[in-house]
Amino acid sequence: MPASDTLSGLYAQWERWAVDVAESHSAYLPLVRFRSSQPRTSWVTALLAVLDSAALFQALSPQSIPVPARHCLRAGHLCFRRIAQAMRLDVSDDPRPDDPIVLSYEEFLDAVTYLDEVGFPIDRDPVEAWPHFRGWRINYEQAAYALAFALDAVPARWSGPRRHHPAVISPPRPSA
Repeated sequence: MPASDTLSGLYAQWERWAVDVAESHSAYLPLVRFRSSQPRTSWVTALLAVLDSAALFQALSPQSIPVPARHCLRAGHLCFRRIAQAMRLDVSDDPRPDDPIVLSYEEFLDAVTYLDEVGFPIDRDPVEAWPHFRGWRINYEQAAYALAFALDAVPARWSGPRRHHPAVISPPRPSA
């Protein structure tokens, strides 16, 4: 089964979830601070990971990305921005596609290497894909990082600095 078939339903669920959370959490801000009952989990880092997966998919394999992934990207970045603005965090309303991002090209290349190793279909050369990935990530990185810092969310790779957690995060190791 192609990755796009498997991920289509996942992205559709996260799109609906992001829309619901944007509405509830921006209207009733105390919800933002509720933590999961599961250790080492955070709604902020979870949504950020899903958005990054969709942005990587869009950048590396634009012909096979499922339509719900694009909708998920839009709903997710609007969720982050709406909640960050409700919390009065300093985030841009309309970032420019050429604005800088914190995530480095080297970190992006590490992800591309990993995706290639696990057989993910890559249609674009990483050099060509990087501006596309940046163009998507610029929409949500600033708001996601601001929320993660303000809420001291559980740290994860690609999720920005925290007040009370170390800057170095060990890479995830998938189980067999």
